[in-house]
Amino acid sequence: MNINRQTFQSDFENALVNRIGMLEDASDNHSSNQAVFVPISDSPASSFLEPSANFDVAETRRALIKTEGGNFFVIGNSVLTECPECQAPMTIRSWLNLADCWRCETSTRLTRQQIEMLEEFTKENTSTQPDADPPISQVIQPQPGNPTPAVVNSSEPVADVIAEFDRLTKESVAGGILRRGFSGIPAWLISFLLHLLLILLLALFFFTTTTELPSITLSTFVSPDRMQGGEIRIENPEHSLVDDLRMANDMDVSEEEIRDVLEKAKSEAEQLLRDDSPLAPQPDLDEVKKNVTTSRDQLMSFAARDPRVRTEIIHKEGGTSFTEAAVARGLRWLASVQNKDGSWSLTEYDDHARASNHGDAAATSLALLPFLGAGQTHERGVYRENVAKGLKWLIDRQKENGDLRINFSGQAGMYAHGQATIVLCEALAITGDQRFKKPAQLAIDFIESAQHRNGGWRYRPGQEGDTSMLGWQLMALQSARAGNTGINVDDSTLKLADYFLDQASYRGRSSNRAIRSMPTGSLYTYRAGQGNPTASMTAEALLCRMYLGWERDDPRVIEAIRWLIEHNMPSNRNKNIYYWYYATQVMHHFGGEVWEVWNRRMREILVAGQTKKGSRAGSWNPKGYEWGSKGGRIYVTSLSICTLEVYYRHLPIFKQIELDARSTVSAPVRSK
Repeated sequence: MNINRQTFQSDFENALVNRIGMLEDASDNHSSNQAVFVPISDSPASSFLEPSANFDVAETRRALIKTEGGNFFVIGNSVLTECPECQAPMTIRSWLNLADCWRCETSTRLTRQQIEMLEEFTKENTSTQPDADPPISQVIQPQPGNPTPAVVNSSEPVADVIAEFDRLTKESVAGGILRRGFSGIPAWLISFLLHLLLILLLALFFFTTTTELPSITLSTFVSPDRMQGGEIRIENPEHSLVDDLRMANDMDVSEEEIRDVLEKAKSEAEQLLRDDSPLAPQPDLDEVKKNVTTSRDQLMSFAARDPRVRTEIIHKEGGTSFTEAAVARGLRWLASVQNKDGSWSLTEYDDHARASNHGDAAATSLALLPFLGAGQTHERGVYRENVAKGLKWLIDRQKENGDLRINFSGQAGMYAHGQATIVLCEALAITGDQRFKKPAQLAIDFIESAQHRNGGWRYRPGQEGDTSMLGWQLMALQSARAGNTGINVDDSTLKLADYFLDQASYRGRSSNRAIRSMPTGSLYTYRAGQGNPTASMTAEALLCRMYLGWERDDPRVIEAIRWLIEHNMPSNRNKNIYYWYYATQVMHHFGGEVWEVWNRRMREILVAGQTKKGSRAGSWNPKGYEWGSKGGRIYVTSLSICTLEVYYRHLPIFKQIELDARSTVSAPVRSK
């Protein structure tokens, strides 16, 4: 039978309205406690509801439910009402207690009394068999004073669950918001959104990207206990290591200028190899090579600073003539702004020519660190006079208790003391000059006495510590432990410092999934148990951990290295020389492809960022650097030079450098 859809809807609506009218008229002729049953064949809609090939309508229950808010008509398992706007029949969605009009799209919400009446009818008629003769049901009238809500359902257990859900959503604020949100959404839209969500979830399982991007491959592990770890491998690195010629090609110069650029860089680099008349004989070259290449424990070693082996080590470890030329230019600038009394000043370096200008411990210590890093001492090197005057200035102003916080009693005081202690210990270790032993020992004793009981150091002796301050004090202690210093370092001080790092290890519940999955001991905060982990504190703490005995394959080391490489590579958009200084040492000790990628980025940024012209040529402009406004040009320049000296400043902890045994490199001696 072919039926026009539009004609069918109109005829069916009219028939159903007539049917509803018949039920209402019949109910009016009975008492309020009676219901009326009208055979479906008597309805004007019977012509549309007769069984046929397209319809299967079985005889079933029928009832009229009267409520104050409107009437409901039960025909079989369907509960209908009429639209208050256009009087079209509407099927009730019992699970939402809503009825949507298919004609004018009006939504009608059931009242609590209506819900209760529908539930009563459902419970009284659940025993009716669908194939039995339909009974004459009572007309259910609303009972005043009973506001308990209910939900229509033909099955009591399910009805109980829905009723409980309905109660919870009314009592809960969030549930109420969810209920009101759903009540205004058509059923077809809810179905569409659910199916869309399902399709998106399936897509996550079946579709993956095929683009090959640089990635890091790590070995996996189950627990944070120490175990054999895997090598961090960087697949398809963006850059590979390059030599001097490639670095020259990257510069903004023509091909004709490349040769001149290379020659100039090599000439400037050779300045650090000059030694007109050393005040002390050089150590035996074979002994120096032995110290560089033989096995050793994790103590400081300064053998690679010797100019006779430094050139070979520079190129083996990833440096170039350009990095060494930048070091030479930086030292030349530092020497040019030294005060006449041998000190340096953080803020008054422009007045260095005035005899009355006095420096401070922080600037003097920071300036001396890169001189010593390049093998320049008070006995040997082109800058031996500058170094000698600076060392004398520090020692002359040291207090009897070893305190080196000269002119710095505030927050920077202990920083200055730690840096000055490193200077004295390195001068002693490199030259063996015993005149430095007592001042260095006193400085170490002061560090040990200033340690807080939880293992840290801060602005004043005995103050509860922070990770940033601990790094400088611990590196001073490690410098004092170098092989030939003879300085006593209490092992309990190191153990207590290690305990502080345990407390400063990040244990928070980060919203970052990558951080949350990392083992405890990988990332570090500024203060123990406070704040989020930072790249600077993680790099500084990790370097300390390496010197305190952590192995290269420790999962905590591997995870920390991975995090720094993936999320905190050097960038001109976020210039932080403090972080670069510590992280570069960490990456150099770790070695491998990680070091190659880091070194490539680091050296290019520093070499390109150095001032090339004017009276400040060789320095680094502090503008744009984190802490640059407080530390100034000497702070940024000194740490930048130390970072570019990483190839030889300290020997790598986890590997041995192989030198050519047949080579007999000697430093050129030239007259000025």
